[in-house]
Amino acid sequence: MSDASSKSGWTYAGAMLSGLLLLVGILYRQTVTYLADIWSDISAGEYAHGFLVLAISLYLINYNRERLARINPCPTYLALPFVFGSVLLWLVAVLVDVEVVQALALLFVLVSVVWAMTGHQVMKVLAFPLLFIGFAIPIWFPLSPVLQEITADVVFWITRMAGIPAFRSDNLITVPGGAFSIEEACSGLRYLLAALTLGSLYAYLNYVSLAARFAVVAVVAGAALVANFLRVYIVVYLGYVTEMQHPWVADHLMLGWYLFGGLIALLLFADARLYRPGTETATSAATSVATSTVSGEDSVPCGKSQKQCMTVGAICLALLILGPAVEYQQKNQQAPEISGIDLLLPADDWLLQSTSSNDWMPIYHGSITVKKDYQVRGDDVSVVIAYYPIQKQGEEVINDLNRISNKKVWHHELSRPRTRYPVQHGVFEQLMTNSQNNKRLVWYWYNIGGQPTINKYQAKLLQLRSLLTGQPQSYMVAVSIAKKGDVETTRTALKKIVAEMEIPLASLKVIE
Repeated sequence: MSDASSKSGWTYAGAMLSGLLLLVGILYRQTVTYLADIWSDISAGEYAHGFLVLAISLYLINYNRERLARINPCPTYLALPFVFGSVLLWLVAVLVDVEVVQALALLFVLVSVVWAMTGHQVMKVLAFPLLFIGFAIPIWFPLSPVLQEITADVVFWITRMAGIPAFRSDNLITVPGGAFSIEEACSGLRYLLAALTLGSLYAYLNYVSLAARFAVVAVVAGAALVANFLRVYIVVYLGYVTEMQHPWVADHLMLGWYLFGGLIALLLFADARLYRPGTETATSAATSVATSTVSGEDSVPCGKSQKQCMTVGAICLALLILGPAVEYQQKNQQAPEISGIDLLLPADDWLLQSTSSNDWMPIYHGSITVKKDYQVRGDDVSVVIAYYPIQKQGEEVINDLNRISNKKVWHHELSRPRTRYPVQHGVFEQLMTNSQNNKRLVWYWYNIGGQPTINKYQAKLLQLRSLLTGQPQSYMVAVSIAKKGDVETTRTALKKIVAEMEIPLASLKVIE
């Protein structure tokens, strides 16, 4: 196959691919905007490197331009199911409003469209440069609580091994002189993401063997975790020996980057001095073989006509339009007019209070919220229903902006809610206090399409099911009780109250 033929193929396929990618940017702009906002938010930390990752991806594509120039792009029908699957994943994520999955689906849309329009051989070259963008997509947050727990375990173990008297309660490590809370910001996710990004890039540019590349990434990721363990331990140690007076006790973020940078520099030096010289010849030979192999494969001409190429492009176009079209129709669906909710609860020993000084109130944006205060067997009880006839973006029961209380009035005593199983379904438990030192124990849970749950991932799946079955209504139930005596006594009273609510809540009446 001549270079002229390859150039001609790229001219035609490149024009069609450019048009499709431009269309992706327009039709899926809400997800593009979401990523741009995250990458622009420097204070967010974990994903502030997004634009840099995107620039590196473009550099890697340009880095492979000579290999790409020798390949004649050949559109393939085999990639079309992946285009459809990616668009479908994006649509589902939009309907249940999971922006992280939307962003991941958008990356899959990008990759599958490129694959469909250029073929297998081009995709072999572009797979890593395109998938590299995944390091800038916020899909890594589930690792944060796991790393948080590991960090607390390791630091506590090191602290005790060093002979420092320490006590641990959950993620709180207490030493003479003060206490250290291992929050999610201390999990080391930032260092791990930086290590995975840099390690993958370094391995891709300097190694040919897949096993060697994975080994490099694993070593660098391990170095990032070690750097974070050392950072947290050093802070604990300095707090112990200085009675919490050392500046790094209050501001220890940069300490981690110093340790991380030092370990990475040490690994690069070891790689350059100890390993790379012995493998330089082998790597060069492997690169030469890989290049010649690609060239040999590239000599196979594309057997598809321009008409077939246009057909693949037209199908891609139709699939790309499908997702946003369905989303537009769903978004403009009119919610039923609802004037209120009739909250029927047991009447025998539940005395409804017409006036109450209790100012506790959850904040659930876009909901129809009903709160009623009761005296139940001498206990001050409040019940709140936050009802959503239809969930939309920014107005859904599972949303990071929703709060179980106004933090300016009622403060959480637990760093994160506990999980309890007092009845057939689980509940979240939170203990709150206000400026007058009044305390309330709160249990709350969600009901999506008639199914109670406390799992946010299950809630999103239930939300999708409820949309498909025509029962989109969802609500949050929160029950609080004034704390009297110890927490266990209050919890026992609340357990009986929630059990009594099960049957009335099953027949919740909506007033239209």
